[in-house]
Amino acid sequence: MLNSDTMIADIHNHNHSRAYFWLKAKEKQYRKQDMFNPWTIVASNMRSLEKAGMASGYGQADLVKLLNGKVSLTFNALYPIEKGFFDSEAFKGDHSGTVKERLIRFLTSKELPIRDFLQMYVMRIPDRIIDYIQSSDYTYWQALNDEYQFAIIREGLKSRSKILIPGLRRIFENAERRRSKYPQLLDASGIFRIPKNLIALKESLSNDAEITMVLTIEGGHSLGTDQGTIIDWLKNIEFIKKEWKHPIFFMTLAHHFNNQLCGHAHSFPDVGSLILNQKTNLNGKFNNDGWKVIRKLLALTEDNEKDPSEAYRILIDVKHMSACSRKEYYEQIIRPCQDKGINIPVIASHCGHSGRKTLDELISNYNQEKDDSFDPTDVLNNWNINVCDEDINMIYETAGLLGLSLDQRIMGVPKEQKKTGGRNTIIAFWLNLKATLDAVYKRTDLTSEEKFIIWNRITLGSDFEGFIDPINEFKTALEYRGLKTKLIQHIENERLNTSQAFYGLQSFGDVEKVVERLFVENAKAFVIEHYPIQ
Repeated sequence: MLNSDTMIADIHNHNHSRAYFWLKAKEKQYRKQDMFNPWTIVASNMRSLEKAGMASGYGQADLVKLLNGKVSLTFNALYPIEKGFFDSEAFKGDHSGTVKERLIRFLTSKELPIRDFLQMYVMRIPDRIIDYIQSSDYTYWQALNDEYQFAIIREGLKSRSKILIPGLRRIFENAERRRSKYPQLLDASGIFRIPKNLIALKESLSNDAEITMVLTIEGGHSLGTDQGTIIDWLKNIEFIKKEWKHPIFFMTLAHHFNNQLCGHAHSFPDVGSLILNQKTNLNGKFNNDGWKVIRKLLALTEDNEKDPSEAYRILIDVKHMSACSRKEYYEQIIRPCQDKGINIPVIASHCGHSGRKTLDELISNYNQEKDDSFDPTDVLNNWNINVCDEDINMIYETAGLLGLSLDQRIMGVPKEQKKTGGRNTIIAFWLNLKATLDAVYKRTDLTSEEKFIIWNRITLGSDFEGFIDPINEFKTALEYRGLKTKLIQHIENERLNTSQAFYGLQSFGDVEKVVERLFVENAKAFVIEHYPIQ
């Protein structure tokens, strides 16, 4: 049996995001109280937590939950929230849709206060921050730098959590009483380290009592594509690489809205698709500026040669890229570099499997992406925000990494099962893992030993604190080890119930070993291999 105290790794979550919004709203006040840092935990609304709905009223992966959930390696995504969540300018003059759809669009326009109210209620972001994001003072590049500076406060220092009770709740609730009542949620002391180089990374990873935090960025808009030109955006990449004290390991290039660089995938279901306008460059392609940015990040010349003048390379995460942009990325960067002996690992940090075989299938079915639209076997979400077999094989062939999300919608949980169970359990996670394995195991050009390597290319990428609606059983980082235990049990049951060779697993011990890789060893090996040396 494996040691139950073994640690966990997660390659995509937002460890400080919830606290950051609340603290930023009154930054001067909280600085004076020594609370403006990632060790301040926003107390969860316990009713929201128990319901396990969309994680806006409760925390999922702050430092306390990481420590108490035995997470030793976290990839913390910096994310300047996009203006598209709060700005409906692009809807002016849009008369498409039913009367009901047009009415919803009008009532939630930026010009009416109901939109701010909805965002405060749904995303639990203070009104002062919403007003700031809607103002001309808010720019992506400045927001990224502000968030980075917040993320590194108290890095490497032994600290104990402090508690912020938001809004009117602080009148009726006492922070210390809540700490004593919910210690797993609110009380911890420890150290998180953001390694400055490979040597520091290895030292940090050797100490499971501390959190090793790797920084990533979600969204190419963060480079300041709301202002200036490509010259400015390239200078901003240079600034990150040479002026920031801590490296960025990878960037999720696309996100929910147009970033002036590449196409983004359809991501909003239900009423969200009516009030949040993704149309500009939705499912689109790269443009010339996008190719310049991606080569600058990867430290490549225009001819796809290594550029020795670059400080280090920032890897690319293809999550949120449209299937069309992913196809171009593989054709224009990945394969040409492979031909020159330059391997660029493909990362898909917080995904599910779409049930599709090829990118062309995803592209040809863009218009079929409706709520609860699943693949022919009715078990996977077939939107192109999810990967297909072709993506999986690019990850396999480049020794990349796939992070499996814990978002219900990404995992393919139907609406009718959100409360009643069914796939809203370990089953959803397993079905996506199985589809990932099948993408390689169904190939006829590989030996059994070669196929087994796919187990080394999969890890956890929860997207916790990213406003997701989690699988009910696994709603915070405190449930990671429960997820791990249940996955071992589920895979073992599947193995025992099949008469055929089962993904290279011949014993219960084999099952334990591959799940251990999935939950920590694969992410550790990957980051050690690719972390900047200097």
